[in-house]
Amino acid sequence: MGEELDSDFLQRMPKVELHLHLEGAIQPATAIDLMRRNGADYVPESSLDLKRLYRFEDLSQFVTALRSVSNHIQRLEDLQRIARELLDNLITQNVRYIEFDCAVQKYLDLGFTLDEILAALQECAEEAADRIEARLVINLQRSHGPQKTAELVERTAALDHPLVAGIGLSGDESRYPQRDYRRAFDLAREAGLHRTVHAGEALGPDSVRDALDLLHAERIDHGTRAIEDPVLVDRLREEQIPLTQCLSSNLRLNIIPDLHSHPFPLFLRQGLVVALHTDDPQVFGITLTGEYQLAHSGFSLTRDEIRRIVFNGVQGAFLPENRREELHRRITEAWAAL
Repeated sequence: MGEELDSDFLQRMPKVELHLHLEGAIQPATAIDLMRRNGADYVPESSLDLKRLYRFEDLSQFVTALRSVSNHIQRLEDLQRIARELLDNLITQNVRYIEFDCAVQKYLDLGFTLDEILAALQECAEEAADRIEARLVINLQRSHGPQKTAELVERTAALDHPLVAGIGLSGDESRYPQRDYRRAFDLAREAGLHRTVHAGEALGPDSVRDALDLLHAERIDHGTRAIEDPVLVDRLREEQIPLTQCLSSNLRLNIIPDLHSHPFPLFLRQGLVVALHTDDPQVFGITLTGEYQLAHSGFSLTRDEIRRIVFNGVQGAFLPENRREELHRRITEAWAAL
């Protein structure tokens, strides 16, 4: 049995967040303001009404629900408001480092340049830099197709912006196979961009294997269904491939039938580099602190296991080695202060 850790401890302990979509982190009041301003067909009157809007049974329905709100991000000022509110919220949870992803192509299609988009987000990161280190993962959406994603990688590589930690492929892997995005990821690899891929969520172990072998992913977002293949699990442990796991997301999207079916504790206790993250916190109505509470109570985690999860997040961060060591030092000091 795990030792009892109170909610105050879980709130105060230092954390790392590596799997969070900015468009899934819109605070309810902000979402309602944006929808009202843009004359949405339906404008929620309260956060409870908004919660009802976020109803879905699977990944496809989830994307539709998410876009019913995120499509009302029309200005760079909207993006900045969402980013600032996100960082403020994470700071209250003592998150020390975040790599959030952003569906950059959406804002390019609105007519903004990549430089303008990154400058707007960089401004938010710099404002909060004394309290949290924030970096960006460029979200490549499978639905945009192989050519558009490859072009975005080329533009990202050419800009070589300090805010950018790497690229990540998201979307329904069952409709858009990993192999279609080989060129985009080959370009990223050649440019020295870090790479993460959503895999093992809508599909099983073969999707994870393709992410590693075809796309040369350095990190796997989710990876939940890797558990179906013991040989793949062994490989993930031996190669120390970080898995950014999201418990509530997997539950809400019916990737698993219940919490106790989730392989997270098994992965952790077998020595895989697994850490806890939120995916789309406002859509799922969760916090990172809450995910730690869910894991602690659901899996009887010990204090040492909780600590290992946090440091697995440090290990999975897309940082140069000297900066990773600095983050490790900061997290170590903050943990000791508890």
